Amino acid sequence: MASLLQVLDGQHHCTLAQISRQTRVPRSSAHRILQRLVDLGWVERHGFNYSLGIRMFELGVRVVHRDQVHGAALPVMHALYRSTGLTAYLSVLQSTDILHIERVGGWPERAAGWHLGGRQPAVHCAAGRALIARLDEALWPELAVLQPPTSRAICGPTALRRELYRVRDRGGVAIDNEGCVPGTIAVAAPVGPSGAGINAALTLCGPAPAVQTDKAMAAVHAAAMNIWQAAAGVPRRRGQRALATTA
Repeated sequence: MASLLQVLDGQHHCTLAQISRQTRVPRSSAHRILQRLVDLGWVERHGFNYSLGIRMFELGVRVVHRDQVHGAALPVMHALYRSTGLTAYLSVLQSTDILHIERVGGWPERAAGWHLGGRQPAVHCAAGRALIARLDEALWPELAVLQPPTSRAICGPTALRRELYRVRDRGGVAIDNEGCVPGTIAVAAPVGPSGAGINAALTLCGPAPAVQTDKAMAAVHAAAMNIWQAAAGVPRRRGQRALATTA
């Protein structure tokens, strides 16, 4: 069952033959399992094609919305979007990928991996490098550098390590300057300080001419700390500025 659902993950639809071939499950068994998943609402069938069902979406939404960090992040992200005009993302590190679990704003419109629920290689995006940089260095070599998506992407282990040190020097803030998508700049910061035990990062993303990197860095860093304080119940320090005034 898990193998069949994995094939449908990220696909608009698949036929029984495609699912059987990719999972190496006999067609009769695959058909029987898929029919049960259709009955449960986890899979939908349209003619000869299968796709993930609305029940899977409902379960995913419940998982995300019961998370304290997500609940604390939403109002902060909306305020950040209003104050900067840049799209705000909340993302988590899943193995060697970044998974976007919330998005406020509309940029980029069609770029691969940037949609809600989309995945990107962690080494190639700002959120991924922000979270990787605070890992123990012994874990860095396991995060292999994949085929770079653009000519400005990090393209080797040495360059990756150099960039991770830069992220640490910037207080944990990572910058992706057209490395994921041409014409797009993203700035990300981890939610909470190192040791807080939160596997999430906040990103501001927009078209290169519209992103003032220094201001975006200050805004995303302050917003990420605001989210952590709200989620953990940490009182705001006297004199700490509200989010809407940081950008």
